[in-house]
Amino acid sequence: MGSGELYGLGDEILRRLRGRFRIDEGEFAALKAGRSGDPFKVLVATIISQNTNERNTFLALERLEKEVGLEPPRIVAAGASRVEEAIRVAGLQRQKAAAIVEVSRLLLREYGGDLRRLLSEGEERVREVLGSVRGIGEKTVDVLLALSGYPVVPVDTHVRRVARRLGLARGSGYRAVREALHRVFREEARLEAHLLLIKLGREVCKARGPRCRECPLRDLCPSASGGQP
Repeated sequence: MGSGELYGLGDEILRRLRGRFRIDEGEFAALKAGRSGDPFKVLVATIISQNTNERNTFLALERLEKEVGLEPPRIVAAGASRVEEAIRVAGLQRQKAAAIVEVSRLLLREYGGDLRRLLSEGEERVREVLGSVRGIGEKTVDVLLALSGYPVVPVDTHVRRVARRLGLARGSGYRAVREALHRVFREEARLEAHLLLIKLGREVCKARGPRCRECPLRDLCPSASGGQP
């Protein structure tokens, strides 16, 4: 397929998913954090969300904001142990706290504590700088980029599974799946595609026992018809 045909497929996928699912910011901690206009809050929410559910992410973020604060100077002053205790409900608190404190120090040192300054330097620079922090992976950076207006489809476990089953991506590596989805979804629709594919993966295209008969994309899916993804 050419790029026009693939974008047409992406448009049709989104049309059907919009008809089935409603995106509620209360379901996505990073999305709700993005409504605050503070990219640092988005970054922290995304770090906390790793390997936990949204409910625990919301609880941990709320407690961190209340007990420590969500500004780099306050986080650095509090130290890793206080951050760790505040986000304990989300699990993996030691690793996550270390990443939150380290990126806060980096932003204070290089950008006066203002993540917006880094974001203004472009996508590749954001990837380079934040990717140097242990505990901040490509998906975390991509969520920040997507919620900051960059045309990126972040790939979590749900997005990867759905993309593979639909035959939209052949490889399983993070970058391979992301680039495949970039060929399917137009730049202006990529954040929405990320959120709707997550909804599909959570509610219908589950890892175990996918509900293929309920899927609005069943006729487009080689996996649903017995083929291989």
